[in-house]
Amino acid sequence: MGTLLIVGGSVGAIALSTPAPDRDARTASDVSESVVPAAADTYVVREMPGEGFGGEGKITASVWPEWHTEAYVAFDVPEGTPRITEARVEFTFERPRNRPRQVELRRLAGSWTEAGTSWNNRPAAGPVVATATTGADGISFDVGSIVNGPGRYAFAITNQNDSSAASLHSRETGSGPRLVLTTRPGGSPSPTASPTRTPDTSGTALPRPAPEPTSRAPRPTESPEKRPGGGETLCGISLNLKPGETFQKALGRLDGKYGGLETVRLFYRGVPPAWPGNPDIGKRPPIISFKLAPEDVLAGKHDEAMTRWFKTAPRDRDVYWVYYHEPEDNIADGEFTAEDYRAAWRRLRSLADKAGNDRLHATLVLMSWSLTAESKRDWRDYYPGRDVIQVLGWDTYNLGWKKGRYDSPETMYGQVLEVSKQERLPFGIAETGSYLVGDDKGAERAAWLRATNAYLKKHDALWVSYFDLDWETGDFRLLDAPSHQAWQEFC
Repeated sequence: MGTLLIVGGSVGAIALSTPAPDRDARTASDVSESVVPAAADTYVVREMPGEGFGGEGKITASVWPEWHTEAYVAFDVPEGTPRITEARVEFTFERPRNRPRQVELRRLAGSWTEAGTSWNNRPAAGPVVATATTGADGISFDVGSIVNGPGRYAFAITNQNDSSAASLHSRETGSGPRLVLTTRPGGSPSPTASPTRTPDTSGTALPRPAPEPTSRAPRPTESPEKRPGGGETLCGISLNLKPGETFQKALGRLDGKYGGLETVRLFYRGVPPAWPGNPDIGKRPPIISFKLAPEDVLAGKHDEAMTRWFKTAPRDRDVYWVYYHEPEDNIADGEFTAEDYRAAWRRLRSLADKAGNDRLHATLVLMSWSLTAESKRDWRDYYPGRDVIQVLGWDTYNLGWKKGRYDSPETMYGQVLEVSKQERLPFGIAETGSYLVGDDKGAERAAWLRATNAYLKKHDALWVSYFDLDWETGDFRLLDAPSHQAWQEFC
């Protein structure tokens, strides 16, 4: 999370001279639009119940297996605003990925503040007052039945779509929420007031860490040459919850579906849960992904929690821990730098080494797409080095579907094998999958799955974890009998 708090000053209506569209020409000159910027906005996170995010550059309404948020926004319609005939609330997307199909706007009762609101003290979100379908750049809600005069109007933004995030610009960015009013004469509009935003100078903000502060953290110990695992390629699945399902119930469902998983890919937003974990997967070696902001890691914010997590990790099985999988897009979007990402990896590895547990394996998971010339990326930008990373993990999908085919294993995994061999590191496939291609009813995908698993077993992959989810880009689930049978055989 960002470490620089931003606070907003007072804002008023910004009058626009453009007449509202679709009006009768005889009355168009009497109609005008004005824009009221948000007076306050924030979001709260169920999994971080005591923390507030009022100074962030975004507000989000997200639904993930282990990450749930809702957002709040308030507008102050000033005294003297002419008679309001129409009103809409508009938001601009902060990022395009994983958008829900629809977003809800709800009335918000009770008092709250931008700086002091967390999940623990959040206001009660009332009934839905408007629903909007997401567009190319933003969303717009009709609130004309509610906004009818001067005063404060507060709303909650919620999302009911699994595995999605409505990530919207906050007022701190200059492209934040706005209330657009259509008015007719009946009073004088309020004077135009420009919003002001003042950086926090209270001394509570943390300084941004310098790039690659390797001198401040102990160097990791040399990785052992011994290969982890027992020489077998393990069958796994990315765990995802159905609505109302617990982690443990979801694991039981997938175990039953595939005849017993040998490993499980788990995703957590924040510090992973205390051992034996959630869910408790027994003696199976887990692949555990977690995300912490690099600047927070470098500032030592998570030292105590992660030191305890590493110290209490089991010693009777391999544990593949993954810090911030697939960082490539986050870095490209400017959320953090590659330098800070690599430095955060180094710090976490030094914390893991304090546990003295040689069954803990620092596992870097990248997109195999980043190995291609088309990506225009250099995978080493995200690689902190062999003295930090002990296992290479790759997320590799069948891109041949665009051309109506299932790519061969050599096409999909050839570069993965080459890079892993070059680095003299064991490797695993942390995510893989394919849609049904063309008019295939499953038989062709089943053959592709068998060929893939045989190829990866031949080349000593530690594990292969299938992405068995209905994702925003398409449905990867193995719902057809042939594909299901192929993965069940592997398990």
